[in-house]
Amino acid sequence: MFSVYGRMTALPGRRDELITLLLDGFRAGGDDSGLLTYSINTAFDDPDTVWLTQLWIDKEAHDATTRSEPVAAVTRQVPPLLARQPEGCYGHAVYVHDRTTE
Repeated sequence: MFSVYGRMTALPGRRDELITLLLDGFRAGGDDSGLLTYSINTAFDDPDTVWLTQLWIDKEAHDATTRSEPVAAVTRQVPPLLARQPEGCYGHAVYVHDRTTE
């Protein structure tokens, strides 16, 4: 499985708009996109920061979905809400719930 971890910092007071767009982007990918699960998290001590975690069946599913026009259309709306460049990293999930994935 392929994992994505990211952090976005919204402009002051725009965090909820950013979260709405992120949800729209996940939904735009469709139910059969290969996205197994995702979470959108906020920080207790930073009201403008949003943390994302995504788990995909594989990198190919991630790449195909994020490059699709419905997702790209939502993604293009995100930068005006950001105070800085998003940060993130990719990984290989080695343990999910009660199973090893290797």
